[in-house]
Amino acid sequence: MESLRRPADCLTQAIDMLTRISVLVPTRGRVGRLRTLLESYDRTTIGVEDASELIFRVDDDDSETQDFLLRTRHRTLIGPRMEGYRSMPQFFNEMYLASSGDMLMCGNDDIIFQTTSWAPLLLAAANEYPDKIFNLAVSTLNEGHHPFCIVSREMVRRMGFYWDPRIFWGDIFLRDVAAWFGRLVPVPHVRIDHDWAGLNPDLTFQETRASKSRIEGDDRYWSAVHAPAVAEAAERIKEMMA
Repeated sequence: MESLRRPADCLTQAIDMLTRISVLVPTRGRVGRLRTLLESYDRTTIGVEDASELIFRVDDDDSETQDFLLRTRHRTLIGPRMEGYRSMPQFFNEMYLASSGDMLMCGNDDIIFQTTSWAPLLLAAANEYPDKIFNLAVSTLNEGHHPFCIVSREMVRRMGFYWDPRIFWGDIFLRDVAAWFGRLVPVPHVRIDHDWAGLNPDLTFQETRASKSRIEGDDRYWSAVHAPAVAEAAERIKEMMA
């Protein structure tokens, strides 16, 4: 016969449940894409608005995007463009620090939410892992890239950042950190489409295409930078493992 949980145990379990997802979205010069994103977000969060939030980051020289976002209810960070695409680690870390969710999702201004109540569904999947070590993989248009990096805030807190400042591709980094623990978790019943920037390139992507090619073709990067960064992150969060 199973023993009954004490009230204090139940309270602790309830406190530890993940209840809110912060979707972090850097954007520049694509208001049309943002309109589509926001329409899909509003359509799929009716009745479950408290389960998620959108955080945007826009460059201070992009007045059109600023004007559009500041008319919405969503929090928008405004800052210098810096090095464009290469500054993504800083942009995502800024949004992480400004967010309130206990789960974080790497968003883009070209994502389209397709599944109604996607946030509670993702939270339910995440809460199957009480140690909070996971990276959820939804159904999307380019699943091989595992693009959204849906991880717990506690994982990020232990690492010290959402995106390692040394890493060019944060989605691959967080994918490999979760894979270290065997925690790449498929959630196929949640669909979020992502028109990958490589198919519809924005300005910052075009400007760094050559740099991207050099990095992807440089074995020294993966052995000297990426692999050690993944190992360091895994070391910091391994004590979370149930």
